[in-house]
Amino acid sequence: MDVIESRLKQRGVRLKRFDLPLQAAEHLAVAVADRLSTTMAERGQASLALSGGRSPVRFLDALARQAIDWSRVRLTLVDERWVPESDAQSNTALLRSRLAAIFPRLQWLPLYRGVTPAADAAQVARQLADWLPLDLVVLGMGVDGHTASLFPHAEGLTGWLDGNCDAGCVASRAADGTPRLTLTGRALHSARFRLLAISGDTKLRTLCTAIEADQPARWPISAFVQAPMDIYYCPEDGQPDDAPV
Repeated sequence: MDVIESRLKQRGVRLKRFDLPLQAAEHLAVAVADRLSTTMAERGQASLALSGGRSPVRFLDALARQAIDWSRVRLTLVDERWVPESDAQSNTALLRSRLAAIFPRLQWLPLYRGVTPAADAAQVARQLADWLPLDLVVLGMGVDGHTASLFPHAEGLTGWLDGNCDAGCVASRAADGTPRLTLTGRALHSARFRLLAISGDTKLRTLCTAIEADQPARWPISAFVQAPMDIYYCPEDGQPDDAPV
């Protein structure tokens, strides 16, 4: 831990360690709510991009309990599977379910539109441009070092990781070839603050390797591990029984 903390400190990034998944999730939710509240006090509203998938279920549950003015929050996803909301793999469906208590009050920008991946990405990019810079982004990371739907060695990846990428959202593909929609470096690097949530020793080792190698084409997460960022880490990788696969 000392080595990784030292490497992160050199990048201006703080690592916050929690013993239990629920503890990490609750602290992350409070941190998000506090930053949104501060931003709203300063600017009147705040923008937030969240990750989907299996890992953030406890965090989303905790976030829904935070007592802030959600009507002034603009919400989108950092990535989405190109599937309708009725599909069990939809990140939008996950957010609507876990954030049910607050979702109707949010200003929601969906990624999936049901035309084609490329057409959906272009439409999102146009609308997202009015939101940039984003106020807060919450990222996750896969054991292969991907973040959002920016996968290692993907065609076009180098350009997508760049903060000067032409579009804030593009159509990508997962490692298995399934179509995705993902925010790019144009949106993710714009964030006034980033949070990264990881759990389990395997992902910590991946993060260490990514930072040491500093090869974003192989470890896309390394492009975003830089200030301003806090990392929330829990060594236990437990998930709720009803978490989506």
